[in-house]
Amino acid sequence: METKEKKGRELARKYFKEAREWEEDTTYRTRKSERRAWHVAITAVVIAVLEGVAIACMAPLKTVEPFVIRVDNNTGLVDVVSVLAETDGKVKTEATEAMDKYWLGQYILHRERYNWDTRDYDRSIVGILSASSIQQEYATFTDPKRNPSAPVTVYGKNAEVSTNIKSISIINSGETVNKEKRLTALVRYTKTVKRPGEVDNTTQWGATITFVYRNSAMKVEDRLKNPLGFQVVGYRNDQESLIGG
Repeated sequence: METKEKKGRELARKYFKEAREWEEDTTYRTRKSERRAWHVAITAVVIAVLEGVAIACMAPLKTVEPFVIRVDNNTGLVDVVSVLAETDGKVKTEATEAMDKYWLGQYILHRERYNWDTRDYDRSIVGILSASSIQQEYATFTDPKRNPSAPVTVYGKNAEVSTNIKSISIINSGETVNKEKRLTALVRYTKTVKRPGEVDNTTQWGATITFVYRNSAMKVEDRLKNPLGFQVVGYRNDQESLIGG
């Protein structure tokens, strides 16, 4: 009888022990799950806060560029034109001397070189980088119907003219004309004419260029080629000396 009671007590202890261990294990797992959930929630909050801070920091960089839809009265074609936003025609930190020299170099490259395959592209770039009066002068100069000495007539399909910039000097600090700042630069460069079967002919040139940065309407595709509104308003090109012939 005593043995049966003893076994009963042992079974009861064993049962309650297992029940207690099961309860402790369940409680541990529940608490662990809660901690994991809190960690996930805190991480999500931190990420949301960081995203908010990033968006707030980027807000000053967001700009709205105005644009105008232009319709050709004769053809009905539609062009999108745009202007430089919030510059009032003035380029501040972007228009460093290095930037000025870059655009001056590009202007000489496209205006003074000649290649049959790139002639139309060069004329297009010169037009985009020039004020209307300079565009008209250049159009007359390159038109063989109006100028017998137009490059396409002189060089044709076989000859090629390459340029090499030697130096670019800003020769004044800027003068104000009609409320816009104009700078003048002297660009010295060589021009080499190459013809099949002939010795290359290289000459030295000096171009005096007056330019501005204008906040004027421009086609979107042209703005991609001239984002700062660089415009040549004065151009004079003089041969300085003969290097080789």
